[in-house]
Amino acid sequence: MRELKQSRAVATRDRIVDEGARLFAIKGYHDTKLEDIFTGVSVTTGAFFHHFSTKEDLGFAVINSHMEKRRQDLERIEKRMRDSSAEEDPLDRLMGRLDAIQEMVRLREKRKGGCIIGNLSTALSDTHDGFRRRLAECFDEMALEFKPYLDAAVKKYRPRQHLDTDVMARYIVGIVEGSIMLSRTRRDSQMMRQNFEFVKEHIRSLLEV
Repeated sequence: MRELKQSRAVATRDRIVDEGARLFAIKGYHDTKLEDIFTGVSVTTGAFFHHFSTKEDLGFAVINSHMEKRRQDLERIEKRMRDSSAEEDPLDRLMGRLDAIQEMVRLREKRKGGCIIGNLSTALSDTHDGFRRRLAECFDEMALEFKPYLDAAVKKYRPRQHLDTDVMARYIVGIVEGSIMLSRTRRDSQMMRQNFEFVKEHIRSLLEV
């Protein structure tokens, strides 16, 4: 019985987080009221506050959940797209990660609200230092996905020249996040593909590959 209650509690918490993510993406963090969330998932005030002490607490949970789901989705897509029999060239892995991101965005293109990290960054970075720091960590985490491949590629192709792979990784994240917003506002799915092709060519040119 105790395990059943715990399982129900986890399921309730997950539903609250999912609804929070949906409403924050569509309505924005500031315009989403707790009552909207209570109604959306049919939970009582007590049930909500059993899991979250404040709306801010829910906001951090939404960010953490998004980043974990993003990591899992990318790993699954990348694994499906990667040729396991091919030699693991670091530059190929880097390009494969960009292809996986493009596929992930394509699979989510009918989801309303866009990127929750980008939306919350725009809404909260100037007004809430705690959220600003956490969101900065999210972008750092995205950059760290590219850095090992960049380090290995520099070592392989440009071993005698210093290239700042931290800067390169953040540059790639800027292209990715900007392309997501541009593609969505212009309703042009090809824009992301074109931007990604440009950034691939830029990286190859920096490595003289």
